[in-house]
Amino acid sequence: MTDQNPSPHGQPSPQNPYQGQQPAYPGQPSGGQPAYQGQNGARPGQRNTLALVSMILGIAGFVTSITALGAIVTGHMALSQIKKRGEDGRGMALTGLILGYVVVALTIIGIILLVVLFGAIASNPDLYDGSYNS
Repeated sequence: MTDQNPSPHGQPSPQNPYQGQQPAYPGQPSGGQPAYQGQNGARPGQRNTLALVSMILGIAGFVTSITALGAIVTGHMALSQIKKRGEDGRGMALTGLILGYVVVALTIIGIILLVVLFGAIASNPDLYDGSYNS
């Protein structure tokens, strides 16, 4: 039997025609393989942006109260993304969630105390007679 694809100069043809080639850049794998990016394209060590947003909104919630709701929503979204993508930032997301829930709880307690206070003043006219004379 004869070789159906004879190589030039009478040499045997190699099994892999790219076997002897060097990678284009030293230290890079041959074959054009991309660098490791983890699940869903996230690089290891990449921080989740929503986690940072959640933490900032949680801190701002102590001043504005309304941003605590945003901290809770973005914190839950960030934890979901971190679990799926393997990103960093779990601690920041948890911080935003905890601060958000604390601010919401304090706001609810404050509203209840104000309602009780105004209810007590309204039900007992002797506490406040409406005049400015002392």
